[in-house]
Amino acid sequence: MKKSRTSKSKNKKILLGIVSVIIIGVIVSYASSSQDNTSDPKSKLLGSWMDIHGVGMFLSGTDDTLYLATHNGLFKKGLDGWKRIGYDQSDLMGFSIGTNEGTMYSSGHPSAMNGNLGFRVSKDNGNSWTMISKVKDNPVDFHAMTASKAQSGLVYGSPGGGSELFVTSDEGTSWKSLTPPDRIVSLAADPLNPDRVYAGTVSGLYVSNDKGQQWQKINPNVEIGTITGIGFTSDGKTMYVFSSLDGNGVIYKSITGGEIMVKTQGQITNTGIIFNFAPGRNGEIYATAMEKVSSGMASSVYMTNDYGDTWILEGTNNSELAMTNNT
Repeated sequence: MKKSRTSKSKNKKILLGIVSVIIIGVIVSYASSSQDNTSDPKSKLLGSWMDIHGVGMFLSGTDDTLYLATHNGLFKKGLDGWKRIGYDQSDLMGFSIGTNEGTMYSSGHPSAMNGNLGFRVSKDNGNSWTMISKVKDNPVDFHAMTASKAQSGLVYGSPGGGSELFVTSDEGTSWKSLTPPDRIVSLAADPLNPDRVYAGTVSGLYVSNDKGQQWQKINPNVEIGTITGIGFTSDGKTMYVFSSLDGNGVIYKSITGGEIMVKTQGQITNTGIIFNFAPGRNGEIYATAMEKVSSGMASSVYMTNDYGDTWILEGTNNSELAMTNNT
């Protein structure tokens, strides 16, 4: 039986409301736990973050660490579990790994929530940060951000709400305002083509082949809704997207730039939103997920090394989920 237009409209409004709430960082609560008890195997999965906004890894060089940008600072995964990096505990709403080893970009709010961070860069693997520019007269708070792997210094950012879009080609010193195709939720620069960038919006997936000057909507072979996450494998050949339609979220993959999407065989159970996909060095993909479990909400990171057939928990702030997935 087909849903009525009224029902579909109501569901869409509810979905957009949920996405908007998460985008602005109004997360009610998360289960978090101490990382001190490293004698307990499950503690290696537990992180003391509130929620995850970004994930990434350097694809070359000596540092092969997995990094998480969270509501309360930057974390990295080690042999003994998840550890905070540096002293900055800002809410890193926007995060992306640069092309040079040690270089990261971030945006968001200070921990005290008194203003925005503007656009920042770290040259020492996230141990310290420097604000490069405010971007606007009042500092921005990028919620969606992507750094090009095909052109050093090329970065796109969209502040919370998704109604604005900016681009820099000189690593944040100067910025140009662009017209977004619709309300932006996620961004991904094509790692093989410096002119191509993808935008996930409340109305679907868009692509630009001229660095965001003009946009074309991609009409795939499946029905999609709000695209909350986009990412590519390290070779740039496979795209992953997360689409939330009528309250149901699905992970898709595509080797045709989104025109033909295939639902991955494995899905992350009880996931409402995936905001990030990021590549690892050996073809794996990492995904940050908001999950509902019996003890509440969980903010987690998963990995697949078989193109989405299975998803393995790499870290979570929920002890129930960590215990369930401990092997």
